[in-house]
Amino acid sequence: MTPMAVAAAAILLAFPAFAAYSQDHAHPAGAPTETLGTVHFATSCAPRVAPQFDRAVALLHSFEFGASIRAFNEVVAADSTCAMAHWGIALSRWTNPTAAGNRSVAQLQQGRLAADAAVRLGARASERERGYIHAVSRLYHDFENTNQRTRILAYERAMNELVMR
Repeated sequence: MTPMAVAAAAILLAFPAFAAYSQDHAHPAGAPTETLGTVHFATSCAPRVAPQFDRAVALLHSFEFGASIRAFNEVVAADSTCAMAHWGIALSRWTNPTAAGNRSVAQLQQGRLAADAAVRLGARASERERGYIHAVSRLYHDFENTNQRTRILAYERAMNELVMR
C-alpha cells in the first residue's frame, strides 16, 4: 500500500462520513430537527452513556462540530472518567479534516486541552481507545513549534498504526 493510500484509509477510518456524499437537506415544518445515521462506537465509558456517546459520534460524522462538542460534553457530565468523550471533543475541535488553512491558536488550544484530558484519563481506556486518543493528540502536539502539515502526517501515521493493529 502506498503512503498516500494508507493516509487516505486512515482519514476514512477517522471520519467514515467521507465514504458517503454530502447530505444537505431541509426539514419540513413540524419534522424532527435531527436525523442521524446509526452509529455504535464501543468504549470503556460507563454503559449508561453509550447512547449519548453514539449520538455525539454521529453528530461528529455529520460534520455538526458544535453540536458534537456539546454532546460529548454531556457525556463528560454524566461520566467524568470517559476518556473517549474528550477524544471526541478534540476531534470535533479540529473541525472539517479536509478544510484548507491553518487552525487558529484558540482552536488549537481548546483541542489540545481536550486531547490532554483524554490522555490523562486514558489509563482506564482500552488499548484501541488509547490508539485513537494518541492519534488525535498528534493533531495538537507542540502546535506552537510544529507546522500543521507535520502534525496531520503524524495523525495519519498514528491512525495507520491503529488500523494495522
